[in-house]
Amino acid sequence: MDSELIGKLQKLGFTENEAKTYVGLLSLNEATAREIHELTHVPRPKVYGVLDRMAKKGYVEIREGTPAYFRGVDPELLTERLRNEFLFSLNETLKELNSAGNGMRNRCC
Repeated sequence: MDSELIGKLQKLGFTENEAKTYVGLLSLNEATAREIHELTHVPRPKVYGVLDRMAKKGYVEIREGTPAYFRGVDPELLTERLRNEFLFSLNETLKELNSAGNGMRNRCC
């Protein structure tokens, strides 16, 4: 696995297991939880939780069945979602900082 790429994904908010899972899914295209575990060495009991969290965030697609198959979303779509989440969070933080700053200015002098 590309440890540099995994590190970059971690800087973007992925856990190590999420980063390994996403990179693994891109190389496998579509895979079962067992296949993901075998490639990434993410502990098998944790793979399902990681995949579930990532699916809720929109980073992984699930094809239901027995077994279920998983696919990482297109990297373009992933980076667009990450960008939007970051910008939303940044704007919300700015609003709160401005609000907090206004309260401080009203108390001064």
